Amino acid sequence: MEFCKKCGTVLAFAGMACPRCGNFKGTDADNAATGKISLIRTLEKFRDLLGETEELRGMIKPQSEFPMSNEQIYKKRSFMHFFWPFLVGGIGAGTLIYIISTVISVFSLADSVQYYSSDMDSLSTRMVGDVYAGYFAGLIIAVIIIIVGTKIAKRKRDDINRNADLMNQIATERYQQGVRNQKMIDLYQENLNNIRKYENLVPEEFQTFDKVNQIIELLKEDKANTIEEACAQLS
Repeated sequence: MEFCKKCGTVLAFAGMACPRCGNFKGTDADNAATGKISLIRTLEKFRDLLGETEELRGMIKPQSEFPMSNEQIYKKRSFMHFFWPFLVGGIGAGTLIYIISTVISVFSLADSVQYYSSDMDSLSTRMVGDVYAGYFAGLIIAVIIIIVGTKIAKRKRDDINRNADLMNQIATERYQQGVRNQKMIDLYQENLNNIRKYENLVPEEFQTFDKVNQIIELLKEDKANTIEEACAQLS
């Protein structure tokens, strides 16, 4: 820690001009201009630091709003995930129709035997025809269900996977935003630590970007020679 050799004010940085009396390294008035230039440069660094910090404060969001990892949380679905109910349903429906057709044919044959017992060959041929008819009817129904199911399953798979891709893309973008947000938080904390170095340079009520900038303008225009004089004019 260094002190002004003229008035004893604590200096935020070694070799800077005194913010109270304007003295530069305790030298004579010949170096007053050099001291003022040094003071203005120090204030400009402080001003820029305040401006960046104020901007970051407005941009930073709570880190809890962003995903903590880049993991793909929306899973894609396979074709079979949607198709298997139609496959099972088609086979089941075809089999059921075949069984019902066969049962009806058997009962129909049993009723016919009572009245046409002498024409067994004809009845047997009719039964075989009915069984085949039931088989082909069941097969057609099964094929129709499977074909329709194939189209529906493809459409559902594409819709779900397209939506999963979109949601994963959004999640990835939000994760990247979270990474940038964390970098801003780290920079903001670093700036706050650096601002503490200037606490004794400017009074607390003037430690804003606009106020410090006004102080700099007063010093540049020679309307004030020290920070104290500039603050007094701004009060």
